[in-house]
Amino acid sequence: MMFHVKHIVLAFIFLPVLSFSQGNFSLRDTPFVVKVPVDEALQTFLDRELSKSGCTKEEREFFYWVNYLRKNPGLFYSNCVVPFLKQFPEANGKEAKSLEKDLLASSKLSLFSFSVAATDAAKIHCADLALKQSNIGHVSSDGKNFSARMRLAGLTKCAAENIYTGKSDPLLSLMMLLLDIGLESAGHRKNLLTPWYNQMGVSIQTHRSMKRSVLVQIFSCS
Repeated sequence: MMFHVKHIVLAFIFLPVLSFSQGNFSLRDTPFVVKVPVDEALQTFLDRELSKSGCTKEEREFFYWVNYLRKNPGLFYSNCVVPFLKQFPEANGKEAKSLEKDLLASSKLSLFSFSVAATDAAKIHCADLALKQSNIGHVSSDGKNFSARMRLAGLTKCAAENIYTGKSDPLLSLMMLLLDIGLESAGHRKNLLTPWYNQMGVSIQTHRSMKRSVLVQIFSCS
């Protein structure tokens, strides 16, 4: 018997353009196994950047993989996306083809530094989604939309938000955000590869059902 886990992703882009996208996809419930040598220079950067962040092990791992992607999109494709598609062929559709094209055409991007403001905003919304809400979205349980939440956090220059819920695996969640299966706009992927975003905050928390995790990633620029 093969079990499947549903993964849901949502993206919101704020300033200079407002847009929203949502998609969901089910993968076989099996671990994603990939063997990639640690990028020591990147790890040193993150150890310094996250030394006083209070990030959990999972959040640090997500930070690592996102910056591994940004540092060399083509290498990320070879080392991570190709093995993923071999292990999960059900994800190898048109979105995988467009992801290959985008990553192989992308130049090196600036690494994301740690943002206290973005992290605090991510923690608040992630806890709200995980503990109080029945649906995953960009509006808080007290009615604040994304723009209002960002203004409250002091992120008024530019900001974007990715949300993922599904299996608790930092690299797997990044894969689902990049693939954007079922979404023509590929909003999550665009957020991850946008050159002018250079700061990030992330929160990963267990959903009250204890069956999945919720991840909120907020981007900003200095």
